[in-house]
Amino acid sequence: MGKGEDALDVLRSIDATLKSLLALAQLRSSQSRGVQPKAIASDRDLDGQYGDPLLKFSPRDWTGDSFKDCRFSQCPAPLLEMVAETLDYFADRAEQKGELTTAGKPTAPYKRADAARARGWAKRIKEGWHAPATAHDDSPAWATLENDGEGF
Repeated sequence: MGKGEDALDVLRSIDATLKSLLALAQLRSSQSRGVQPKAIASDRDLDGQYGDPLLKFSPRDWTGDSFKDCRFSQCPAPLLEMVAETLDYFADRAEQKGELTTAGKPTAPYKRADAARARGWAKRIKEGWHAPATAHDDSPAWATLENDGEGF
């Protein structure tokens, strides 16, 4: 190798080091501002009674097919990520306004829980999760009854 190639290697190393230091400084800066990663629902929550809610709206910026009134588990991951962001926004607004349920409880925690569920389903779907296959048979109910040996 010549001196020019050695100098380029040194410059590349310096560049990589500076980029790493910048990334670390940005991470520390965001942590000091209180920016926390958003919650992702656990498998236990997603598999629980309230873990697969109905999508009640389409985010304003969503340009794909409508999945309104579908379960989170039936939606594509990019849509669920948008839904999570929107629900976080709604939760912040509800908290600022002091919105309460009819039972007098704050609504923000419920919206944040659904945002976490949307992120949880997006994560599952990105990792290759598929809804369990359901038995689909177009035969009429009477055709599935076993013959008891009498009659026909």
